[in-house]
Amino acid sequence: MYKIMDKKRRKDGKWQMIIFDIPEKKRYLRDLLRENLNLLGYKMLQKSIWVCPHDVAKETEELLRNNSLDPYVKLFLIEEI
Repeated sequence: MYKIMDKKRRKDGKWQMIIFDIPEKKRYLRDLLRENLNLLGYKMLQKSIWVCPHDVAKETEELLRNNSLDPYVKLFLIEEI
């Protein structure tokens, strides 16, 4: 599990965005991902689109790698929502 520890907003004003489409047969991974995104400070825009104003790219990539979620996920750095 991951937890955001007093992370400050990104200085460049950009947001980390994650979009995912995890198959129903891997629902446990989808639930795990959502739980950890919440802990990292992400907020849900839609069930499979989350955004975060904090610099959590490293933690997010580690989460995806450790749970073999890379094939189901796209990460973006966006300027505005």
